[in-house]
Amino acid sequence: MVMDSVKCKVTLTARQTKAWDLLHDAAVREILYGGAKGGGKTVLGCVWAYARCVELIQQFKLKPQRDPIPVGFIGRKRAKDFRTTTLESWREIIPEGGYRIRQEPPEIIVRETVKIVYGGLDDQHDIEKFNSAQYAFFFLDQAEEVTEDDIGALRGSLRRTFNEKPVAYSALFTANPRICWLKQRFIQGPDETHRFVQALPSDNPHLPADYAETLRNAFKHRPELLEAYLRGSWDVLEGPDVIIRDIWINQARLRTLHRANRPLVVCDPARFGDDETVIYDMEDTEIVGEEIYGQKDAMYTANRLFIRRQNLERRTGRKVVIVIEGGPIGGPIADRLREMGVQVVEFLPAAKAKDDAKYYNLRAEAWATAGRMFCEGDVQLHHADDVLGGQLATPTYKFRAGRVLVEEKAEIKKILRRSPDRGDCYVIGLWGLQFASAEPVVKKKRSRWAPEPVMNPMAM
Repeated sequence: MVMDSVKCKVTLTARQTKAWDLLHDAAVREILYGGAKGGGKTVLGCVWAYARCVELIQQFKLKPQRDPIPVGFIGRKRAKDFRTTTLESWREIIPEGGYRIRQEPPEIIVRETVKIVYGGLDDQHDIEKFNSAQYAFFFLDQAEEVTEDDIGALRGSLRRTFNEKPVAYSALFTANPRICWLKQRFIQGPDETHRFVQALPSDNPHLPADYAETLRNAFKHRPELLEAYLRGSWDVLEGPDVIIRDIWINQARLRTLHRANRPLVVCDPARFGDDETVIYDMEDTEIVGEEIYGQKDAMYTANRLFIRRQNLERRTGRKVVIVIEGGPIGGPIADRLREMGVQVVEFLPAAKAKDDAKYYNLRAEAWATAGRMFCEGDVQLHHADDVLGGQLATPTYKFRAGRVLVEEKAEIKKILRRSPDRGDCYVIGLWGLQFASAEPVVKKKRSRWAPEPVMNPMAM
């Protein structure tokens, strides 16, 4: 199907066409177009929203005006995610000349006649605006991120009229499979006004030839995720996108592995008021010591790390490297340790991943690697800490620009009511094992006449 009528030449797949037809069925109010990654869900949403504006202009013979009429809303859970993903897709798909985008207020003006409000559902002030809004349609991308409560006011905004003439109201949700309200509403118990169309990557001719293989490589240890992301299955277990499953953590607590005796000290320094500075002494994947406290200055943490490294070297007889999350907080700590003659490796979450074709950043790669290690039985974790276990089992996968992304710390904090500092620290430690050494410490020979100098890090 080619939509020449709206000057937007996009050829829809068979499944997109089915969803398109349902969106123009007067008996249907809401459509879920959901399923596999790469099924063309966002493309359909953008094209439909633009076409809906043109249809309303033509149907009601609307004219250009100084203040265009608001007719719809498009967005995601977070406004930031919408701007960096869905809005960029809009720019690529919808032809220039038929619209212009305003940043403030966030609006897409179509033919200087009507406008679409865009943004996120993460701002209560913006949500309250829906109470007075009058729209004819809305499109929510990645709708598995939102709750049904989030969209209550948005549904209530579907009351736009033109000269008291009725408008066919409609809503489109696009989503990846997840056990959530969408499954209950559209798949398990739908009524005649709610319809579901499954999306599959095999229907999308614009995907790279190796897209399916990329998904298989990324989630070969998670067959239920492959069912969801590659084959569009909604019949998956609760929390299919959790990176490290709770059952794997419990198995790691019962497992005993042969140790290669690679010691390291790892630190995730506190960033804000109620965050924790977490220091773990590790031997391979096992935590053999810890120190956890609130915010302290960089010199205090550098000294604590120096002393813990010394103690771990004495206990193991092996060289010990310190791995620390860098950036504005950890960077000065790392610099001080280097001045003290210590080998330090900085973990920068936003840095480029080693496999940047698969992972959005280094943090995503580290968490995904940790997930595979737990799944494949490569982790021994006898350290008894339910807080750590809960933080490891909370973060979820997402996709951005076709690459794996891990849920942001701020979102995890909303769920846990605390920052996942212990989980992050342990994952950084697993990542840091590649820099750990099993080499013995070589003691320096002391002069026959001079005593060995004693370094007091607390005095430095």
